Amino acid sequence: MLLHKHNRETYANMVSLFASNQRVAAVQPTGTGKSYLILQLIADNPNRQFAVCSPSTYIFGQMKSLADEYNISIENTEFVTYTKLAQTELITEFDYIVLDEFHRCGADEWGRGVQELLEANPDAKVFGTSATPIRYLDSGRNMADELFDGVYAVNMSLAEAIRRKILPLPVYVTSWYSFRGDIEQLEIKAEQSGNPRLKNALLGKIRKAKSMIAELDVGIEKVFEKHIPDKAGKFIVFCPNVESLQRMVSECDAWFTKVNRDIHKYTVYAQNSSSDKQFEEFRNDKDASALKLLFCIDMLNEGVHFDDIDGVIMLRATQSANVFYQQLGRALACSESNKHPVIFDIVNNFESGDTAQQYAGIMEIARGGEIYDDEIEFELYDYVRDIREILNELNDTFSNSWDFNFELLKEYVDKYDEFPCKNESYEGVSLGKWCVYQRVLNNRGKLPKAQVDKLNDIGFPWNVYEENWQAMFSKLSRLVEKLGCFPKKADYPQEDISLYRWVCMQKDKYRKGVLEPERAEMLIQLGCDMGLLWSSAWEQRYQQLCDFIAEHHRFPDNSDALNDTEIMVLYTWMNSQRTKMFRGTMEADRKALLDKINFPWDKRDEQWNKTFELLKKYYADHGSLPETSVTVDGVHIGVWYRAQFQLYQKGLLQSARLDRFNSANVPLTSPRSARKNGTWAKYYDSYMEYLTRYGHHPNSTERYKNLELRKWRSRQLKYKQLGKLTAEQVEQLRNICSDVAWVDHI
Repeated sequence: MLLHKHNRETYANMVSLFASNQRVAAVQPTGTGKSYLILQLIADNPNRQFAVCSPSTYIFGQMKSLADEYNISIENTEFVTYTKLAQTELITEFDYIVLDEFHRCGADEWGRGVQELLEANPDAKVFGTSATPIRYLDSGRNMADELFDGVYAVNMSLAEAIRRKILPLPVYVTSWYSFRGDIEQLEIKAEQSGNPRLKNALLGKIRKAKSMIAELDVGIEKVFEKHIPDKAGKFIVFCPNVESLQRMVSECDAWFTKVNRDIHKYTVYAQNSSSDKQFEEFRNDKDASALKLLFCIDMLNEGVHFDDIDGVIMLRATQSANVFYQQLGRALACSESNKHPVIFDIVNNFESGDTAQQYAGIMEIARGGEIYDDEIEFELYDYVRDIREILNELNDTFSNSWDFNFELLKEYVDKYDEFPCKNESYEGVSLGKWCVYQRVLNNRGKLPKAQVDKLNDIGFPWNVYEENWQAMFSKLSRLVEKLGCFPKKADYPQEDISLYRWVCMQKDKYRKGVLEPERAEMLIQLGCDMGLLWSSAWEQRYQQLCDFIAEHHRFPDNSDALNDTEIMVLYTWMNSQRTKMFRGTMEADRKALLDKINFPWDKRDEQWNKTFELLKKYYADHGSLPETSVTVDGVHIGVWYRAQFQLYQKGLLQSARLDRFNSANVPLTSPRSARKNGTWAKYYDSYMEYLTRYGHHPNSTERYKNLELRKWRSRQLKYKQLGKLTAEQVEQLRNICSDVAWVDHI
C-alpha cells in the first residue's frame, strides 16, 4: 500500500529497530495514519500470526475496510478489544502483537489482559501506536517507557505535525455557552446572603457584570454563524454524558438558526442499540443542503477518522490532555487538501489542567507566521477571558476579605489536621484554590509580609509537593486508625484508590533508595512493610516462591494471583525472570537457583499443562471429548483440543506432549470419530452381555437394552466386506459370529 512520506520514514525505522529490539513504539498525532503502519506490517508478513488489540470495534471496522481497499489479507490476524482481552484468553500463538492506542494499557483491568497476552507470547514482536502515551491523570505515567523501554520508531507531537504540514492547521474557536447559568447561580447565592449590606453590594456588581457581558455580544449562535462557512458541513459533537447529550440534541436547533435550519442529527453512545446504524448513516450522509451533527460521548474519542469532517464541537469539559487531544484529532487527517477544520471549544478546555499545554502549542504555531500565511482566529479567546475576569471578581467578593479566608483556613486545619487540597471547598468558600493563589502571590513577591508571617505561624506548606505528601499521609493515618492495622489493597476505599497507588509509589522509592529517611520512618511507624532494598529483594521473592512450592507442590498460576495480592506480586516477579532469561540478562547464579527448583522458563509450557489438566478433568467427568464450542474456566478447551489433534495428525505434536495424552488415556481423535467408537463399544459390550446371559444369539426382531443387536451385527458384517472396520473391530466381530460362516478375506 502507498504510505505518506512521513509514514514511510517511520515504517523504515520500525523495521530497522525490530532487527535488534523486540518491542517498538510509534508515537504520532491522531490523523497521521497509524492504522496504515499496522496494515503495512501485516501486508509485509503474510505468513505470520497477528493479534491486533484496540479499545474499540469501530477502529477494527476502519482497518478491515482499508485492508479490503488495498487487497491486504487479514486471514492470519485476530482483532480483539482490550475489554475482551481482559475477560478471555487467546489460545493462538502469535508472531506479532499490535497494541493500538497503547496508552490505554495502563488501566488496571486492560493492563492485566495485555500483560497475560505478552507473557503467553514471549517471542512475539510487539508494535504499539498512540498519539498520547502519557497518562496525565495517572501520575503522568509514560506507557511508551513502561511497555517499549523508550524504543521509538517515531515520537512526533501535534505541534510538529502541523509545523511540517502533515496535518492541517485548525481554526480554534473558544467560547463559553454556560456563563449565563454561572451568573444566575451567583445571583441566587447573593439573594440568599444573610448580610443585607453584602447582598446589595453583590447584586449591584452582578447587574454591572450582566451589562458588560451583553456588550461583549458573544452568544453561541453568533459564534457558530461566524465560523461555519459551509452551511452543509459535518461536525462531531462531544458530550460529557447521556443526559447532557440528549439535552443538547433537543436544544441545539436554536444555536444553528443563523447557519442552517435543516439539521440532520445522529447519536452514538454505548447505551444506544442503534449506534452502529447511526454512525454509518452519518458517515454516508452527503446531503448538500443539510448541516450534519454526530453527537457522541466516548465511543469516537480514538482511532476513528472521516475524510469529510469540517470540525468538532467540544461540550465535554476535561482536564485530561489525552481526551482533549483525541477529540481535537477527530477533525485532523493528513491529506492533500488545504481545508482547515474548525475546533469549537465551548467549555473552555484550553484553560483546564494539562489541556492548556496542547492549546498553547497550537497558538504558538499560529503566531509563528513564517510558515502559514493565514492566521488562526483567536479573537474569541479575549472575550472569554473578559467574562472569566468578571466572574472571578464576583467570586472574590463572595469570599470577603483575606482575613476572613485565613480564619476559615485556621478552622479547617484545626478540624482536620491538614491543609485543603487544590479543589476543596469549606463553608462555601473555595479554600483550596485560595491557598494556591497565596503561593502564586508569594512567588511573585506580591504577598504582604504580614500575611506571609500569619501563614507561616500555622505551618502553611509553600511547597505543593510537600503539601500533597502530607495530605496523603494524613489520609493513610486515618485509614490505619479506622482499621486498626495497615491496610491491604482490598481495604482501600474504591473512590480513593489513588491512596493505594501513592503507598505503592512510596515503597518503590524506598526500595530504590530515593525516599527521604524521615518519610520512610513515618510510614514504618504506621505499620507499612516497606520491603527490602533492591539488592536483597530478589532473594526475598525466591524464598517466597520456594515456600509456595513446599506448601502447594506446584508453581503459582494466574488463578492464584487473582485471589491474593501477594501472590500477584510473586507471579509478576516470575514473569520478569522469564523476560530476563529471554533477553539474555539473567545472572548465572540466579538462573542456577531457579533451575534447582525446576522453574518453568517457557510460559507456553505452563499454559499448555494447565489447559491439558482442564481437558483431562473434562474427559473424566463427561466420558467424551469436548466439542469446539466448549469452554471451561474461561479457557476454550474445545478449540485447544482440536489444535492438538491437528498437530498430531500432521506429526507435529511434541513427543513429551503425546506421552501426556497416552498416559492419561485421553484419545487423540476427532469428537465425531470418538462418538462413533463409543457407539461400537456400547453395541459390542451389550451383545457379549446378551450371549453370556442367555447362551444364544438375539433374533432380528428382538431388542436388548433398547438396542437392535442382530441388525447392528448384520451392518457390521457388510462394513467388514467393504473394508470399513479396523483390525480391532474385525477381531471383536469374529467373537460374536459363531453362528455364521466366517470368511477372513474380503
